[in-house]
Amino acid sequence: MVYREVHMTEIKEILLRIVRKESLRSISRTLGIHRDTINKYISICLDLGVDPRTDAITDELIEKVRNKLAPGNKPSHIPRDGILLPVKDRIEAYLDKGLKGSKIMILLARDGIEIKESSFYRFVNSRCENYIRKNITVRLPETDPGKYMQADFGYMGLIWDEASDRMRKVHALILTLCSSRYMYVYLTFSQNIRAVIEGFEEGWDQFGGITEIVIIDNLKPAIDKSDKYNPKINRQFLEYAQSRGFIVDPANSGHPTGKPIVERAVPYVRDNFFKGENFISLADCRERAIDWCVSTAGKRIHGTTQKIPLEVFETVEKATLKPYPGDRYDIPFWAVCKVHPDHHIRFKDSLYSVPTKYISKTVDVRGDSALVKIYHKGALIKMHKRMGPGKRSTDFDDYPKELVPYTLRNPRYQIAEGYKRAEKIGKFIEDMLTGPYPWHRLRGAQKILRLSDKYGAKRMAAALTKAKAYSIYDMRRIENMLKNEVEDVFPDKDGPEQLKLTEPRFLRDSLSFNHYEKE
Repeated sequence: MVYREVHMTEIKEILLRIVRKESLRSISRTLGIHRDTINKYISICLDLGVDPRTDAITDELIEKVRNKLAPGNKPSHIPRDGILLPVKDRIEAYLDKGLKGSKIMILLARDGIEIKESSFYRFVNSRCENYIRKNITVRLPETDPGKYMQADFGYMGLIWDEASDRMRKVHALILTLCSSRYMYVYLTFSQNIRAVIEGFEEGWDQFGGITEIVIIDNLKPAIDKSDKYNPKINRQFLEYAQSRGFIVDPANSGHPTGKPIVERAVPYVRDNFFKGENFISLADCRERAIDWCVSTAGKRIHGTTQKIPLEVFETVEKATLKPYPGDRYDIPFWAVCKVHPDHHIRFKDSLYSVPTKYISKTVDVRGDSALVKIYHKGALIKMHKRMGPGKRSTDFDDYPKELVPYTLRNPRYQIAEGYKRAEKIGKFIEDMLTGPYPWHRLRGAQKILRLSDKYGAKRMAAALTKAKAYSIYDMRRIENMLKNEVEDVFPDKDGPEQLKLTEPRFLRDSLSFNHYEKE
C-alpha cells in the first residue's frame, strides 16, 4: 500500500471533532477516513500523554502525531479487489436474497475465498451498487436552533462592473439558517475561495453568530473533490472552518434533496430580489440585498414553517449561535512552489528563502497579510514576514555556512570577519572599504577572506603587510605571494619598515629635455 501523506490540517480536523464528542462513525463518514485510522490517532495522543477527548489540541501535539505517522515497515497485504471482483456478481446475488455479510463470508470461505471482515464490507459499500447506502446529508424534520446552516451558490444575472467597464455575470452565495429559515445573500463576480470566505464572514457578521455545522453544496472553491462517501474539502476552507469553529458537511453530489432548504432559496432570491431591478454597481446590489433579506425575505410567512423567519431568528435562534468575534478573518493564499537553486521560492511576486536541503523540491506555501509559511510534506519548514511585490525576504542562515560571507554585501560584516582572523587582515579590509567604494573592492575583501581560510590567517596577514608596504592592492599579485611562499621575503633585509627609494638607474638631468634653448 502506498503511504498517503497526512497534512496537519487533516489531523487537526479529526482531533477537533473528537473534542466536540462527535461519534467515530460520523467522523469516518464525513471525512472518508476509516475508524481504525481515527482510533490510531487517539492511541498516539494517549501515548504522548494527551487525551484528545478532554485536553486541549495544540499545534505542537498535531506535529508530534504527524511525525508518528511517518511511513515505516508495514505488513504485507492481499489486494481486496483482486480477490472479490471475480465473484462480485455472486456477492450481489447473495445480497439481493437478503443474506447478511457474515453469512456471505462463510459461503465464500467454503470455496477458499477468505478475506478480512473490514475489507469485505469496504468492498460491498464501494463496489456493489445495489447495496450502497445513501450518504445522508439532508435536513432533519426538526432541526435544533443554531445547529445547521445550508450554503449554496446561484447565478443571478448581469451587473455593470465599474472596474472592467463592462457587464459581468454575478452570483449569489446564499446562507440559510435551517431552524428559522433566516437568510443572508452575498453577491460576487467571482466564485473562488476568497469570495466564499468573504461571503461567510459577512453572513456571520449579519447573523451575529456561527452555527455548529454548515451543509454546503459541492462548490468547487470549497470542495476539491465531490464524492458520495469520501469528499475532499479544500484545505483553505477547512482551515477557515477550524478557525471559526464550525464543521463542514458537503452535500451529496447530484442530489438537490440533500440541501432542500437552500436549494429552493436560489430561485426565490433570483425571482423575488434580482429580476426586474436596475443596480448601479455591485456595491449597490449588496446593500439592497441586505435590506431585502431583512424587510422582505425575513418578514414573509415561510411556506414550510408557517412562521416569520426574522421573528424566529431574533427570539429563538440568535441566542443559540456561537459568538462571532467580529474581527475579519485574514484570508490566506495557498500555492505550490518549487525551490530554485538560489534557495528561494517565488510567491505572489515576492521571493522567500528556504534551507539548502529543499532545493529542487516542491513545497506548499501559505501566505496571509502578515506571514508566509512554507511546508514540505505537511511539516512547517520556514516562516517569513510577508513582503510586497518585487521584494525579497532572505534568511542568510538558509545558505551553506561557507558561502555566507560572500552573499552579504555589507562592509561591516566583511571587516568584522577580517578582524576575527587577524588584526592586520581586518585593518587591511577596513582601509579598502572605508568611504565610498566600487563593488569590486568588496569582492576583493571577500577574496582576502577566502585566501585566509585557504592559506591560514598568519600567512595572509604577512602577505597583506608586504602588499601594504609596496602599495599593492591587486588580489592576483597578493595570491601569487601566497602561492610562491614569498609573503615574508623583502628585498631589504630589515623588512618593510626600512624600505627606501633608491636612485633610478637611468635618471637624467632636467636640462637634458631643454631642446629649444639649445637651438
